[in-house]
Amino acid sequence: MKARTSAAALAAAITILLTGCGQGNDSSERERETASESSSSVSSHEESSSTAESSQAESSSNTESSQAESSSTAESTQADSSEKATTTGQTSSASSAAPSTTAAATTTTAAAAAPHDESGTANKSANYAAVPTSGSWVNGVFVCDRNKGDRIRGLIGFYGSESCGQKFAAMVNDVKKAVGDKVNVYTLGAPVSSAFYTPKGVTGVTTDQHKAILDLSKTLDKSIKNIDTYAALASHTNEYIYYRTDHHWTTLAAYYAVKEFAKAANVPYAPLSSYEKCVKTRFTGSMYTYSNYPEFKTYPDTYTYYKPKNKYTTTYYNGAFQNGTASQLFLDSAVGSNSYCTILGSDLNLAEIKTDVKNGRTLVLIKDSYGNALTPYFVGSFEKIYVLDMRYTTVNLRSFFKKVGATDILFGSSLSSFYTPSRVDGIRAIL
Repeated sequence: MKARTSAAALAAAITILLTGCGQGNDSSERERETASESSSSVSSHEESSSTAESSQAESSSNTESSQAESSSTAESTQADSSEKATTTGQTSSASSAAPSTTAAATTTTAAAAAPHDESGTANKSANYAAVPTSGSWVNGVFVCDRNKGDRIRGLIGFYGSESCGQKFAAMVNDVKKAVGDKVNVYTLGAPVSSAFYTPKGVTGVTTDQHKAILDLSKTLDKSIKNIDTYAALASHTNEYIYYRTDHHWTTLAAYYAVKEFAKAANVPYAPLSSYEKCVKTRFTGSMYTYSNYPEFKTYPDTYTYYKPKNKYTTTYYNGAFQNGTASQLFLDSAVGSNSYCTILGSDLNLAEIKTDVKNGRTLVLIKDSYGNALTPYFVGSFEKIYVLDMRYTTVNLRSFFKKVGATDILFGSSLSSFYTPSRVDGIRAIL
């Protein structure tokens, strides 16, 4: 039981630390953020912490290293599971804000798409898309299909309680009230990898992430469009939609998610074939960094990203929307474990993107690092785009929305961030 508790604590800590676009960037800032919630979430993980191959004992030895914040798993704080809730256990219920009394929101569900839609990458026999058959915890990462070559995959968990989702939805309702009827508000929560790649029969890695998305609509105001990102991805699981060695979704997954958002927002959306495709090889990310399991390095990922071809300019500001500097949307020089930082470069920046689209629409994206992959796909849809990271921005949101003339506000991040009270509280603090 003690080993199980330690594994849960370590996995929760890792969940919080894996919140940036690169493992080496801004680590001290992340640790400070992590330390603030450290004690609130491991309590109910003891029971179901042994999963597939019961190798939890491996996890207990590293508990000290990232104990900074054991808050991302269970309900209690679901804490900073912004992209990494890799704990072991199931959710019970957390203390979160009471549900809103507003009418239920509309959940926008993707129609079943042909598996070969526009990507050209579908391959049912590809190892990158194979659902693992086994797995066990290694230093807070659920490592699947060891000793099976390029089937190796690291998973992060999700344990979202309905009460945490209600707290997030109530905050989004308050944003909608603040901006009024003329501004559109949307939610787009990206499932984490365990939603689709947990080995069959294994418990304690994730609760039902599709249900977690749909549950938000029970509390969200009916005018807020809740994008069913799970449905948008479910017909593409035979494609390269999640990395095996990193905790993020791929830019291809983000493309399918934004495609559904564009339908809900009634904005133009360019087909993937119209983008410039760029590829970086030998990307080994956070699953290797935290598990230190060598097979991840032997069988790395490929990082593919897509550049829009229409005209646009990018300016970066600090988190207070000051000191603007003309720059680039893509940091092509990012390599290796920092490849995911290719888009936007740093989570600390507030980005302003002005495009040649003339439709009078201004999008404000409030994101965590999953939102980085979304950003390029808005360039052909909106006249202006502003990208704020919910963890680092300090702008007063009400004033900011007015200042930039926001017509559309999108909460686009990992689903874990929606179910993390600290994230919600952080947004409320600047509203």
